[in-house]
Amino acid sequence: MIKTAMILGAGFGRRLQPLSLIQPKPLFQVLNKTMLEWWAEFLISAGVRRIIINVHYQTPLMLERIEYLAAAFKDHLIIAASAEDELLGTGGALKKAAPFLGEDNFFVVNSDIFTDFELVKLALKHLANPGRLATLGLLERPQTAQISLGENGRILSFRQLQPALGEVVRQTYSGIMVVSPAIFNYIPETGASDITDIFLEALVGGAEIYGWTNDPAIWWDMSTLEDYWSLNRDLAAGRNIIHSTAIVRGRLLGWNVVGAGAVIEEGAEVENCVIWPDVLISGKSVAKNMVIVGVLPPGRRLVGGGFCGEFISAA
Repeated sequence: MIKTAMILGAGFGRRLQPLSLIQPKPLFQVLNKTMLEWWAEFLISAGVRRIIINVHYQTPLMLERIEYLAAAFKDHLIIAASAEDELLGTGGALKKAAPFLGEDNFFVVNSDIFTDFELVKLALKHLANPGRLATLGLLERPQTAQISLGENGRILSFRQLQPALGEVVRQTYSGIMVVSPAIFNYIPETGASDITDIFLEALVGGAEIYGWTNDPAIWWDMSTLEDYWSLNRDLAAGRNIIHSTAIVRGRLLGWNVVGAGAVIEEGAEVENCVIWPDVLISGKSVAKNMVIVGVLPPGRRLVGGGFCGEFISAA
């Protein structure tokens, strides 16, 4: 089974601003766990025992959290960081992490994907076919399809190419793949490089890159504020998820996720909100359909239009 994985966590998350100005997106909390923590648990369940995470944006925060996770999961995982002075793209990130990734096949996953994709089945599909350069996890989502498949799931082209002769289906990349260490032969020694360009070069050279399609019950690409709020809404499923250290004296309506150390004072009313850690929602304030960061002063009313609302710090 595959024992090593790389989590891609270096991006800026610009479409998640202003929240990503406060925290890098791998540290966004979903049901009061960071995306990195969710991925660590998910990868452990698939048999992974070594993880490396590339970091660039808000490096001190990322390194602090990775150190915390390394201690928290020390009985199950070795967790390391790969700091990038400049963004290296997926290709460059893999090359820099090559000494850690070693000479065996490994997972590569996007930190902003929340899913129950069947990692073990993807790994087995790859391992059962020696000689494959990579096996990409795919989704049946024609509206966002960008990968063309031929017979037996062999990838014929990516979105940069014209539809290939004999193309039978187009699929969407899930943000998860299994890669052979042979990939390092295609990546430049230094500098940034895009993994799609690497794959295109490899295809031209006759490399075997395949896709395996899964239909997971959960798959969210947490790339926008709308996605982030909606992901918490769907997973909360009408419940109030309250961290054990939060203090709630106000009124909770609908579903809410209340983070560690948050305080909702008596007289406050909160409905369908994601409350980040250490938030103070003062008495006589109202928050509805929002992501709340900071302090909501007394008497302040923040009402968003569902996931189209105004996602701001209330400070």
